[in-house]
Amino acid sequence: MESTPRDRVQTASRIGALVFVVLWLLSERLQSAIPFWLPFAILAAMEVEFVVRGIRERRADVEPAEPATMSRRLPGADDADLGWVETVDEEGEPILVPAAPRSTRRTRVPAILMLVVAIGLFVYAYRVDRDAGWSSVSATEQARAEKRFTAEAARIAGRNVRVYCDDAYSFTGVGSDAAGVAFISRGVSYLEPTICRSLYRIAFEGNLGPLDDAAFAVTVLAHEATHLRGIRNEAETECYALQEGVELGRRLGLGAETARALMEAQRARDLSDATVVRLDYRLPAECRNGGKLDLRPNDPQFP
Repeated sequence: MESTPRDRVQTASRIGALVFVVLWLLSERLQSAIPFWLPFAILAAMEVEFVVRGIRERRADVEPAEPATMSRRLPGADDADLGWVETVDEEGEPILVPAAPRSTRRTRVPAILMLVVAIGLFVYAYRVDRDAGWSSVSATEQARAEKRFTAEAARIAGRNVRVYCDDAYSFTGVGSDAAGVAFISRGVSYLEPTICRSLYRIAFEGNLGPLDDAAFAVTVLAHEATHLRGIRNEAETECYALQEGVELGRRLGLGAETARALMEAQRARDLSDATVVRLDYRLPAECRNGGKLDLRPNDPQFP
């Protein structure tokens, strides 16, 4: 049986919902911006519709077909390939009779299995939301972490500053596409909650976590602290942040080699990023060992 437009739309919708759920599970930014229950509510709604539609179709399959009316033409030899079977009557004469109806049973995943899978995904999402997000850190520990981040930023900025984790995404996140924001005149910086969580993992849990996340988080804190020093140019600020990030990583508890390796990896990503969004952050030619932006010209290593 050929699929109807509705079937194709429903199938595409279910696939789209499933892809969205998988992307949500793999993206910490999506997990921070979207409540954990929303993607699974979407998936659950699609599965409920799927089950209800299956029940309706099953009922339709068992309903008796309307009897043929006498006005319809009797089958002849030309109809032998249209679902009729040739046989003989009591007198031995060949006749055509309707073929036995085909089984319309469709193979479906049992509803209980879908329910178990949905519950399993829900539980996993809840654990991710609880353990990986900034909200999983207690208010006392959040205040302690902000105090530590503030001290590190003040050390880089060379003056009294204040660092906050932007719980409400008032300045950071998906809406602004900013992982950190600095208000130089006020000496205040806001960090995206995912950045705070990665920094907390490093400084207070002794866990590096995903390397890309760790490198980016350390760079963002160093970047905003460099802005608070009074430097406004994004490209120069990023260059200084990569260099400051080595010592910052060490002060947060990383080994010297690990801290430098993270900043080298972040520098490589900065150099390879040619998107328009990151155009202002593109590292200048003088961001190199011995260049004008080298904070440690006597150090053979860079950053």
